[in-house]
Amino acid sequence: MLKLEALSFHSHGRVLLSDVTSIMPDNALTCLIGANGAGKTTLLRILSGELKPTSGRFLIDGTAASSLTKSQITRHFSIIPQDVQPPPHITVLELVTLGRFHPYGALWWRLNDRDLDTVRSCLNLCQLGQLSKRRVDELSGGEQQRAWLAFGLAQEKRFLLLDETLGGLDVLAKQSFFKLLREIASEGKGVVLTTHDLELVADYADRVVVLNNGRVPYEGPPNTNLRNFLTSNC
Repeated sequence: MLKLEALSFHSHGRVLLSDVTSIMPDNALTCLIGANGAGKTTLLRILSGELKPTSGRFLIDGTAASSLTKSQITRHFSIIPQDVQPPPHITVLELVTLGRFHPYGALWWRLNDRDLDTVRSCLNLCQLGQLSKRRVDELSGGEQQRAWLAFGLAQEKRFLLLDETLGGLDVLAKQSFFKLLREIASEGKGVVLTTHDLELVADYADRVVVLNNGRVPYEGPPNTNLRNFLTSNC
């Protein structure tokens, strides 16, 4: 479980996050909602260890992140940033296989049987088995997002962080992606997604954290009242 306690972040005299307090559980799809500039990406960068909060703290399973090195923090998180592009000419299988890469001992790194089983499992879960030999840059937008999701899952980390990964997808592709994220969360992974798709959030999210000018005016389960709140505040 991730727990944020009065977390704030300032940069160049600007307050990007202010007294953010929230819980992001395992086994749940948590959606961060807010207008552009509300602080969603900044919050993900703090969770991933890329940024350090100005004040407050966040805990990973009860351990304060401030007591961990950046390397130790990143062992908990798979991250898929905005507008991520695949290397040229790489296949779906090769991309997902890279999720098993370990930087330590890189010169001697080889796939073992467990790595191969994990790659196959992630391809199948993301419905990419028949596309494994296709180049990623030849896929549709929805297929590319599933390929990157499989890459993140192949890392086998506790939490999956996705930053605005649904841009440019049609309604059916977005719906399919949300269903897949909900399934992944139900199997034990904590999934945190920033998004503007309020209708899909209301249908599929387990938990919602609303960010407005760096603050959290609401966190909790999505419901009809929340739908109205989001429409008027984001």
